[in-house]
Amino acid sequence: MRAHRAAVLVSALFAMLVAGGAAPARASGAADAAAASDPEVAPDDVADGDDAELGEHEDLLDEVGGRDPFEGLNRDIFTFNRNMDRWLFDPVTRGYQRAVPAPGRHAFYKFFQNLDSPMILANHMAQFRVHDAAATMTRFVLNSSIGLAGLFDPAASYFEVPRVEGDFGQTLARYGTPSGPFLMLPVFGPSTVRDVVGDVVDILADPVSYLLGPLRWWTLVLGGGEGLTTREAHLDELRELEAGSLDFYSALRSAYLQSRDAMVREARGGSAAAGISTASSD
Repeated sequence: MRAHRAAVLVSALFAMLVAGGAAPARASGAADAAAASDPEVAPDDVADGDDAELGEHEDLLDEVGGRDPFEGLNRDIFTFNRNMDRWLFDPVTRGYQRAVPAPGRHAFYKFFQNLDSPMILANHMAQFRVHDAAATMTRFVLNSSIGLAGLFDPAASYFEVPRVEGDFGQTLARYGTPSGPFLMLPVFGPSTVRDVVGDVVDILADPVSYLLGPLRWWTLVLGGGEGLTTREAHLDELRELEAGSLDFYSALRSAYLQSRDAMVREARGGSAAAGISTASSD
C-alpha cells in the first residue's frame, strides 16, 4: 500500500505541476501581447507583474523548504535511491515490461489495488466518510467477484464507482496530528513523520497480512509484486516529471507535500481538487 500510495500521489500531482507550470507561461505571454497591443499598458506594469509572480514563487519555495529541515540528509538518501533505481529497479522494471504484455501488466496492477481496499475502507470509516466507505466496499465486492479477484475493474468501467484513496496517515491528519518534517526514506521515497507512522499501522493492520501470515515468502512476493506493478504503471509520469524539472528532488518533494495536503483537506471534509497549497495544513 505504501508503494502504491506514493506513486499514485506523485503521478496525480504531476498533471497539476504541468498545468501549474504551463499557466504562468501562458499568462506571461498574454501579458506581453497585451502590453504590445494596448497603449495603456506600460512595460513597467508587466515587469511589476513578473516581479510579483516571482515573489509568490519564492514564498512558495520557502514554505516547502520550511517543512524539510533535514534536506541535506534527505538529498543524500535521494541520491542513494536514484542509484538503486539505475542499477536495480529500472532493469527489473524493463524486464517485467518485456516479459508481460500491457494488458497483463494492467490486470496485475488492478489486482494489487484491489488488495488495498480493506485498509482503505477501514480508514474511510475511521474518518466518518460514509459515502467513500460505501463506494470502497462496493468496489471491493464487485471487483473481487465479477472482476476476478481484482484483475479487472468493472466497478469503474460499468458501474461508475471510482476509486477513492485513504490511509492511516490521512486519518491521523483528520484528527489534528501534525505532519512533522518531510522525510526521504531509503527505497520507499518521499514521506513525512506522520505518514511513516500511518504506513506502519496500515501494514500491521492489513487483514491480508493476517490471512497469509507475517513475513512469509508469499507476503514478500505480494509486497514486491505490488511495488513492481505500481512502479511500472507510473514510470513514464515520473520520468516526465524528472525531465521537466531543474531539481528533481525539489519537484518530487513539492508534488508529494501538495498531494498529501490535498488528501488531508479531503479527509477533513474539503475538496482535494480545490486549491493545492504547499503550506502546512496541520
